[in-house]
Amino acid sequence: MSDIENDQKGGIGQERVYVSEIQRFCVHDGPGIRTVVFVLGCPLRCKWCQNPENMKPVPQLLFSGGGCIGCGACVPACPRGANTVDGDEHCLLDRKACTACGRCAEVCQPGARKLSGTPYTVDEVYEEIIKDRVVYSNTGGGVTLSGGEFAMYPDFARRLLERCKRENIHTALETCGYVKWEAFERIAPYTDLFLYDIKALDQKTHKEWTGVDNKQILENLSRLPSLGKEIIARVPLVPGVNDDEGEFTGIVELVRSLDSVRGLHIMPFHHIGRTKYEMLDKPYLVGGLKEPDERLLERCRDIAKTHGLLVDIGGSDCFTAVEKKRAKRDERFFIYDF
Repeated sequence: MSDIENDQKGGIGQERVYVSEIQRFCVHDGPGIRTVVFVLGCPLRCKWCQNPENMKPVPQLLFSGGGCIGCGACVPACPRGANTVDGDEHCLLDRKACTACGRCAEVCQPGARKLSGTPYTVDEVYEEIIKDRVVYSNTGGGVTLSGGEFAMYPDFARRLLERCKRENIHTALETCGYVKWEAFERIAPYTDLFLYDIKALDQKTHKEWTGVDNKQILENLSRLPSLGKEIIARVPLVPGVNDDEGEFTGIVELVRSLDSVRGLHIMPFHHIGRTKYEMLDKPYLVGGLKEPDERLLERCRDIAKTHGLLVDIGGSDCFTAVEKKRAKRDERFFIYDF
């Protein structure tokens, strides 16, 4: 059994899922102003992932040593003795002893600790979504299921999306595509839009950078138009993975050959998620990669336009003023869409 398969063990299932964030007033995850629900659990291990706390299907504790004031409140709160205070009055975390119960985060006054992952039922998620029904109707927005990979929980997703459609709320699913085809069949009747990621066409490259090959992803993508839903392809533009002109052109040609594909979103690689790896005590493997410059982005945009696709460039340079302000205020815990 692979490391990724091992990581998928331990999730709650289809009655409840662990949600890391329910983010409101989003504008890069489908039309209009949207609410995006981020779920824990993903079958891929992309080295550039901006939400590493969402990879495993169980809660993760994020700890910012720089934000700790050494008060020691976390020490007695931990039932496993995972927290200690050193001679310099700095709190330390023993990851091997930590079970991510979240009790230390509850008493951490400066907010140096945060638990990513809260169990939600369909009713509980829906209650949060419906609060902004007026916003959706006034802007043509709706709800987007993201992650992680929400299609790992098709029954939960189907029930949630069905309730949204009863209220005429536009629905979208962001997906990496690495799930059984039956999952899309379950979800599709209540999904208006699929935002489908394409990382790389070359199988060797795809496996090297994501941990899995792309055979199932491409097969699902070829079948997705048969469900009669709108599709937007998304390419995280990553140096050394898919920024080569030949590789990117191949992706564009594949997208252009599919029915129901409305356009292509180019998502430039960025380093905004670096601090999350530090807070999870995980190695940041792409620190040496440069972010795509304007020249590269324009070249890729031109390639896509030449093939007749509608193109949108998203990512760190496309946040609204409100999002930029929020990111600056709370960069440690903001979940960026990528």
